[in-house]
Amino acid sequence: MMGGVVSDLHARSTVPGLLAVGEAACTGLHGANRLASNSLSECFVFGARAARTALDEPEPGELAPPPRPPPLQPPEPATRTALWRDAGSRVRARPRGAGRRPPPLARLVAACALARAESRGAHNREDLPRLDPALDGHHVVVGADEVPHLERWD
Repeated sequence: MMGGVVSDLHARSTVPGLLAVGEAACTGLHGANRLASNSLSECFVFGARAARTALDEPEPGELAPPPRPPPLQPPEPATRTALWRDAGSRVRARPRGAGRRPPPLARLVAACALARAESRGAHNREDLPRLDPALDGHHVVVGADEVPHLERWD
C-alpha cells in the first residue's frame, strides 16, 4: 500500500493541527515525485510550506497528555502470509485470509487493494490485469469509518 495522510498542497490534513509532508503525506503528487532525488526536493518544498502553514495556525493551548497506547504486537506469521498472498503484489478477486484476520492494518490494506478494481503502478490484480482509464485521477481513501472508497482528485 502506498500513500499516507491525505493533505493539501500546504500540508494540512483533515485533522486540525496535523500537517503531513514527504512519505507521510498523500498529496496526489506520488507519480510526479518518483524520479531519483525528487522526494528530497518535494520534502524541501512541502517542508517549507508546512512551516509557513504551522506559523499561521492558532496556538493549540494546553493539551492533555495522550492516552498510553496498548503495546503493539507483531502480526502472526499466518497474517503476514495471507496478506502477502492476497493483497501483496498480486490481488485476487477476494482476500481469502488477509481481510478477516487481525491486526486492523492488514484488513485495511486488503480492503484498499480490492477497492482499486484495476492494475495500476505497483498495484497489480490478477483478476483485473489492465489499467482502467476511467479511474485516472482516483485515489483510494480511508476515512474515520475505515471504509475504503475511491475519490477523484483533479
